[in-house]
Amino acid sequence: MGLRVSEIDYYSLHGIWGAYASLVLGRIGKGAGVVVGNVQPPSRSLFIGYQLGNESPRLFPFCPDTRVGLDATAYIDPDAPAKPVLAPPAYSYFQSQEIERYISLSGEEWKAGLVSFKVHSFFGKVPDPALSDPNVLRSHIRPAIYVSLTFDNTAHSEPLTGIFGMQGVRRPLSDSTNGTMLGFAHGTEWGFAVFPEETIDEVMDWRVVDAVFNGNRPLRRLASEGALRFKVPGGEKKVYHIALGVYRDGVITSGLRTQSYYTSLFHDLEEVLECALRDTSRMMQKSAQLDTSLEQKKLSDDRKFLLFHGIHSYCANTELLISEKGDPVFVVNEGEYQMMNTLDLTVDQAFFELEYTPWTVKNELDFFAVRSSYTDAYGLAFSHDQGVADCFTPPGMSTYELPRLSECFSYMSFEETLNWVLTASLYVSRTKDIQWFTDNVQYLEACLASMRARDANQDGIMDIDSDRCAGGAEITTYDSLDVSLGQARNNLYLGVKTWAAYVCLASLFEHYAPQYVSHIQEARESAQRAANSIQARMLDEGYIPAVFESNNRSKIIPAVEGLAYPYACAWPQLVAENGPYGSFIKTLKKHLDTVLAPGACLDAVSGGWKLSSTSYNTWLSKIFLNQFVAENILGFTDERVYRDGIHAHWLRSGSAQWAATDQVHSSDGHDMGSRLYPRLVTAILWTL
Repeated sequence: MGLRVSEIDYYSLHGIWGAYASLVLGRIGKGAGVVVGNVQPPSRSLFIGYQLGNESPRLFPFCPDTRVGLDATAYIDPDAPAKPVLAPPAYSYFQSQEIERYISLSGEEWKAGLVSFKVHSFFGKVPDPALSDPNVLRSHIRPAIYVSLTFDNTAHSEPLTGIFGMQGVRRPLSDSTNGTMLGFAHGTEWGFAVFPEETIDEVMDWRVVDAVFNGNRPLRRLASEGALRFKVPGGEKKVYHIALGVYRDGVITSGLRTQSYYTSLFHDLEEVLECALRDTSRMMQKSAQLDTSLEQKKLSDDRKFLLFHGIHSYCANTELLISEKGDPVFVVNEGEYQMMNTLDLTVDQAFFELEYTPWTVKNELDFFAVRSSYTDAYGLAFSHDQGVADCFTPPGMSTYELPRLSECFSYMSFEETLNWVLTASLYVSRTKDIQWFTDNVQYLEACLASMRARDANQDGIMDIDSDRCAGGAEITTYDSLDVSLGQARNNLYLGVKTWAAYVCLASLFEHYAPQYVSHIQEARESAQRAANSIQARMLDEGYIPAVFESNNRSKIIPAVEGLAYPYACAWPQLVAENGPYGSFIKTLKKHLDTVLAPGACLDAVSGGWKLSSTSYNTWLSKIFLNQFVAENILGFTDERVYRDGIHAHWLRSGSAQWAATDQVHSSDGHDMGSRLYPRLVTAILWTL
């Protein structure tokens, strides 16, 4: 059944993996439905409910007071005498206290009265399309999910009439399928369908709820509301499996001409829906198996919620494309911002992708190397992103980065180079893809040289901004925080991440190319210099200031963030207190122990984690990542680490409108940016 949640009024994105599409629902009194090519919640109505006998119909409260398209008045002479109109049957919405909401790894379920429905949207691993038979891929890269709709009329003798429908649909699917499927579609782009049964009818009307519960009317094909009507006799319980599918045909990106990968497997929306319906039984089993597998993990209910919620939003942002050469191109879009393959998200999403789709990490690394690398005055570097809203930028450029700035929208040249190195280290160490390492070793060599060139005083810490900044200053992924985490130069967070990249490079060369003796030595020496420099900054108060200049005294949690990467590469000795960098690790442990205090990096109001003592803008994906380090590497087990109930509450209350939101205010969790986001899948670290 899943995990029951206390606060039910929040949006979920039930993404269709690889299709950049989702079923959005969850806010009481607000819109719900299918979105394609974006993640913004729709303002349309989703109709789910029933009428028992002659009682008043009851619906789930996913119906804002909006109209879509024209209605009958647009076709009638306004001066003509008014004709009597049948009053629509009065209906009501289930109240919050009548509704139960459950969330699981595979989807979520809603229950009220005699009706329940479950969304099945996540099905686990996806095989590499370059290595798989197309017939196999049709079940994995099929742009469809399911809603299982249950009407339980076993305790009543009267018949029950059920409804599942949406606004924004313009054609009944029985027309294009000669009655082999029932349902409705929005053009050729998205729709929902079932196989025909005697108990199911299509209903299309300007007010489809009225039409479903008020007799049998002909289909009004001019309308923009369509629904399936279900008839359940007294004493019976019926379960209906509805397929929801999407289809965007033709070239859908600019800058680099690509199509949706699924168009190489399916001809149109109808074929997607029919294939999904025929595969229903197997997909329901996969959904159940996925949920069962997670039940075996020792996770708290709050952590389960955070993981499930994050995965659903991540899937909504994924887009698998196919180039004109026939090559797969994997893209993760950046939530509300819609930036494509943002590299500082990729490095953190890799933890999740390596569990379910490791080939996508290789695809991203290759695409970054070919499309997003450039050479500035100090060597190889990488762009922040690869485009926005299905518009690819020219090679070596991003949509985000601009010259002559020192805050948001400046360059992230150094950190993105670290991110490519760390992602490559995770990929090679976890997959043992030695061939990929061999084919790309020249990039790793160039990254090592570039990193060292940006350290003018040879203390292991970046202190030279890229000349692309043109007088400005480089920033980090924490762009919207203050200088404590936003400034790249002489930054504690980035310094530890630099150390991590050096030790990962040294280990990669040592394990897979031991002949590169000089590279191994250079990387190790640079890592030791970084560790020594950072340790030397420890203050008598027991913490390391966030920035090593301007007398900065900010306290930050992500000082320890970089430790996650060597550990996740299965090189735990590198982050052990009795390992080669033991003194450094102990120093960082002392730092974290000091800053995890109320009023510093524990919010004085909520008690939740603040990434910086001097900023209320805190990021959940990074909280999860740093929690993992605190528990599994540094050995923290006290209550300061387990603030998950607060963090889960933030998403179901303060940021309820925006599904998995990354940037929230630490006092109450209200959204501050990065809404509808994919990066919260860092929570997968809790299961590894």
